[in-house]
Amino acid sequence: MRVLVVSGFLGAGKTTFIQELARRTGRDFVVYENEYGQADIDAQVLSQTDELSVWESTENCICCSGKQDFAASVLTIANTLDPEYLVVEPTGVARLSSVLANVDQVSYERISLLQPLVIVDAVAWERQRERFSDIYLDQVATAPVVVLSKVQHAGAGQVEAARAWVAEKNPRARIVDVPYDWLDDAFFSGLLERDLDPSRSAVPREAAPAEDEFESLSLAGIALPTENHLLWFLDALVAGVFGEVVRAKGSLPCGGQWLRFDVVDRAWSVTGAEEPEGGEKDAVGAFIGPEVRRPWLRETLLPLVRDAVAAGRADAALDAAHDVERHRHNHEHGHDEHRHDHGHA
Repeated sequence: MRVLVVSGFLGAGKTTFIQELARRTGRDFVVYENEYGQADIDAQVLSQTDELSVWESTENCICCSGKQDFAASVLTIANTLDPEYLVVEPTGVARLSSVLANVDQVSYERISLLQPLVIVDAVAWERQRERFSDIYLDQVATAPVVVLSKVQHAGAGQVEAARAWVAEKNPRARIVDVPYDWLDDAFFSGLLERDLDPSRSAVPREAAPAEDEFESLSLAGIALPTENHLLWFLDALVAGVFGEVVRAKGSLPCGGQWLRFDVVDRAWSVTGAEEPEGGEKDAVGAFIGPEVRRPWLRETLLPLVRDAVAAGRADAALDAAHDVERHRHNHEHGHDEHRHDHGHA
């Protein structure tokens, strides 16, 4: 089994890249999806791709507190599913050097590392690099391949500046700075063929775990009365009303329609969404950042809490919030890791 790690900061576009990798190569592989907190939104998206089997881990970051579970999972995947390729998507706050060191601990003749890559958001990279320099630098300096995402949305000079910074911090890196659909199939196939040179493996530096710098909140059963309420909420979210939230995503009913929202740094987008099989109970949102104002998010997005607050029943609001989160954890997740099979395992 050959292991490809696709790293990148929160919201860089790792999941989209993995979907493109599957589409372009036509290979069947397992994806190890390490979501931050209890949210499994990206795993649900990946599971819709026929070529992929998805193995989820939603409790701990695999570069630090969850590294033992991660190593055990890699061995389990190799010995039970026995895929030709395992694609690992760490959390956006994972240090790539630590993830590679953790995989290296279980490497032997049947498990080997491919050259990892990092996705860098060509639009938000400057602010992210300045605010979270330690994580950002580790990811970029460690990866032999750096892919700039969202280049078609970047402003004048942003792509050139990002490329120059990456080249300065990692002179040996191969930098890709064009939209994915400009790349030929050979580029994607090549990612599954190049083994990592042991001399390129970085030794993780002693540092506080990356996950300690962030909070996360996952809410199930969220809803808003109308689309305009969602637009107001997203404007308030990126303005800092709900804390310093650097990444948010989810889908929810707004009046008579379902919408999906996506927030990266100070930008947000809204698209239409299919109603999930479970209906409103499967409406979910995830919020990640150095400061997440949990009570305000619950009051805004959870109908039971919102109604209780409006009626002045503070205790009822708190109980409602706890009930929703307990239901999400106990009845949908069950335990830390889950596997969804689609297509060939």
